[in-house]
Amino acid sequence: MTHAPWIWTRLRSAPGAALAFAALLLVTACTAAALPRAVDAYETDALRDAFAAAPLRDRLVSGTADAQPDAMANDADAKVRPSAVDSSARAFQNAIRPPLRTHRADAAYGVHNRYGAESEDRRFPRPTPLRNPQTTLVAQQGLADHSRLLEGRMPSPRLAGKPGERQVEAVLTEPTARRMKLATGDSFALRGPSGDMTVKVTGLIAPRAPGSVYWNAEESLRRPTLISMKPPGPGSEPEHFWHFSVFIDRAAAPALLDLKGGAELYWHQPLATGDLHAYDIPGLKDALTSLATGPEATRLEKAVDSGPVRVDPGAAELLTRLDDERAAVAPLLLMAALGLATTVLTVMLLWGVLAAERRGAELELLRARGGSLAGIAGRLLAETAAVGLPAALAGTGLGLLLTPSGRTGHALLLATAVTAVALLTLPVRAALAHRRPQAHSGRPDLLHGKRSRRRTVLELTVLVLVVGAVVALRQRGVSSGSGSGSGSGSGSGSDGDTGDPLLAAAPVLLAVAVALLLGRLYPLPLRLLSRPAARGRGPVAFLGLARAARAPSAAVAGLPLLALLVALTVASFGGTVLTGIQEGRDRAAVTAVGADARIEAADSLPGELPSAVRDVPGVREVSALRTVDSSTVDGASETVTVVIAEPRAYARLAAHTGLGGYPEARLSGSGQNGQSSQNGRRGGAVPALVSPEVADSMGATASVSVPGFEFTVRPELVRETTPAVRGDHFVVLSRTAVERAHPEAAGTALVAPDTLLLTGGSLDGGALRKVVTESGEARAGDGASAGAQAAAELTLQLRADERASYSDSVLQSGAERLYLGAVLAAAAYSALAVLLSLLQTAPDRITLLARLRTMGLPRRQSRALLLIESLPMYVLTAAAGVLTALAAVPLLRPGIDLTTLAGTPDSAPVTLGADPLSLALPTLALLTLACAALLAQAHLAARKTDLRMEPL
Repeated sequence: MTHAPWIWTRLRSAPGAALAFAALLLVTACTAAALPRAVDAYETDALRDAFAAAPLRDRLVSGTADAQPDAMANDADAKVRPSAVDSSARAFQNAIRPPLRTHRADAAYGVHNRYGAESEDRRFPRPTPLRNPQTTLVAQQGLADHSRLLEGRMPSPRLAGKPGERQVEAVLTEPTARRMKLATGDSFALRGPSGDMTVKVTGLIAPRAPGSVYWNAEESLRRPTLISMKPPGPGSEPEHFWHFSVFIDRAAAPALLDLKGGAELYWHQPLATGDLHAYDIPGLKDALTSLATGPEATRLEKAVDSGPVRVDPGAAELLTRLDDERAAVAPLLLMAALGLATTVLTVMLLWGVLAAERRGAELELLRARGGSLAGIAGRLLAETAAVGLPAALAGTGLGLLLTPSGRTGHALLLATAVTAVALLTLPVRAALAHRRPQAHSGRPDLLHGKRSRRRTVLELTVLVLVVGAVVALRQRGVSSGSGSGSGSGSGSGSDGDTGDPLLAAAPVLLAVAVALLLGRLYPLPLRLLSRPAARGRGPVAFLGLARAARAPSAAVAGLPLLALLVALTVASFGGTVLTGIQEGRDRAAVTAVGADARIEAADSLPGELPSAVRDVPGVREVSALRTVDSSTVDGASETVTVVIAEPRAYARLAAHTGLGGYPEARLSGSGQNGQSSQNGRRGGAVPALVSPEVADSMGATASVSVPGFEFTVRPELVRETTPAVRGDHFVVLSRTAVERAHPEAAGTALVAPDTLLLTGGSLDGGALRKVVTESGEARAGDGASAGAQAAAELTLQLRADERASYSDSVLQSGAERLYLGAVLAAAAYSALAVLLSLLQTAPDRITLLARLRTMGLPRRQSRALLLIESLPMYVLTAAAGVLTALAAVPLLRPGIDLTTLAGTPDSAPVTLGADPLSLALPTLALLTLACAALLAQAHLAARKTDLRMEPL
């Protein structure tokens, strides 16, 4: 009760500081509560999006079991009767336990013959004449509820005839009847081990919900499926046959035991994907594993009593793929989160330390008059809690409202930790600083002051620990990088560095080490600058450097320095990561398309298409070429792709895309002056641009064989990539050189273009698609021949569409947004640290400038004085932040998987590289902010001085 009047008196005396503290804690608690739930939300959205885009097989928990009759039992068909099948379905449902959840009402289960039964009925279509169609008899639950009877009647449960001569009734869907040429009243025979089974069609049905699990979980229920299979043996052609299903009454299921392989029970439970959460993935995988091979599988087999249960691994495979992608992007998110957390912690500590220093005289007086440390700390804690607790509660609640999904426990834990740090910093700092009454002493001089041994030992200890951690991380990164190739994302994402706290903390550790070194090295440049300033004529430089050499408090120098270095390192490194992702996507898109747009024909391009394409808005240049796959080169063990292109346009295209640029004259067979070289003569070797793999297998010349032609080439140029080919086995020839050396090839299909590569900064994709479509339709309408139809098959591929496809994943886009948000938040807190440190020393600066202004110091020199006094620390900090981020790039490159985050294929890996603009922008922003704040202080001091100096 005695504390309340003092507390409210203190708060009323400084309402601005109290409100600022409340606002800071509100925003920080909101961020702390929202961040973990935002991560959970985006990962959960990615999980549900992956399930929504997955095939039905991956969205089901499916199982099968053989229903072979028990030789010791008197009733051989007991396991396929409806009651037994229903019992097995309930056992399968009960075996699926949380976190797995299913829509039980939408389940599909039943019994069918294990292998498709062949029929020799001649009315059935046979794509391969010697291959008979196969039929599955399905006894599935709820047929009458899920279908409509179009004609005829539903099948009877009665079975006629003895085993080997069975007669069973069935219904089938209208598409199945039409394809298989069946009608109501028809019968057909199915071959069995002990004789034929006769199936009579009693009616046609239609699904009530064609897209439901009931009609799609099993193969060929709605319509027949064309099956292709390649018989064993070299040179054999694929064979094709139809597979279709018919429905029988569930009571007639014992007839299935007469077919080859007997009967098989099946169960399909659709997953309730709307109830899944990303943090449940480990539990989901464990539950599926247990259902397939673990304890649940054993219990299920006993409950079903039909032998081993086979569980489809589709959902487990999807979860594994998604978990691998999460693990690949986890280091980057953890890195940004740790950088943000370190910056936030530093700012909160800075706030408390500044408040303790600002009230140092008051606390010294209380201590000198007999105040106890516990009493002073208790009063300060009560004061901060009166303002901070409501703000923290409001911020936590706001964070939970902004992120409606995700785990609440993690959010509350982080918000509580932030609140505790904010509330305890001021009391703890005050208690440590005033353990015993102190006499006032001036600030020491940085140039001649001595550091305490305790601080030196502490700094050396931290440096040793940081260096040891960096060396261990580097060795681990090198070993994993050597095992995963040249930085391909899939390798580094799963080799043990994924989610590694040491990897994620590396930028922060580097920033801490650099901050300690910078604190030690800061006096050196001041000494170098103070000597010439002392001999100068003007007082501004000398006075500014003298004030800079006066050691500022630990609050003004140490904590802001650490916050700035961490934020600059994380921001610069983060900008490098984001830029690397964007550039990687651009490179992958260009490599996949070869240009800004690509038009390909199955045979040859329509003659009018190149000129029509040139008229499309945005098209700058068109390169027409011919690609011949499966060509051979003497000495090469693998087939190659031969490209015959117009030399000048293709050379400009290669230079524009950066895919193996080359001098046009080298490939066209011309000298520097354009004259034909000796190798360009009739029958001579044609100069070629080849890939390194092809060059290794060639000598000075080699014979290239393409359909209808064979000619000699010489490897003139070697390039790893080329726009027209996506692979790494290619030979690029100039059409001019080919026609000069082999005139008989002119006008043939060998040089007739089948591909157009287009460049242009702003291609009109819609107009380009329209031109391609119209050209293809016109070519197809010229005749009904197979050649005309093949030539009409035109495909258009746009680089912009390919580029967009890399960033449409919810997981990738969500991780990228969170990473960017964390980096920006860290930058904002670092800016706050700068402002806090400048505000702490603002009264002293304003007083100094006011005195100097009364002594005649011009306003321009007063601004220069403030800049000279404060900028050395910020300039050195900015430079150190850039160097730290630059050093982090090679250190972290082996452990960072940018390929997964970029969404590019493994054939186009994205590696981390230094980006000058990303390194420079945070530094320029810091210096701009510091200069703006100092100039604002100078302006304020000048206004106050001018007001005081106005005559009455």
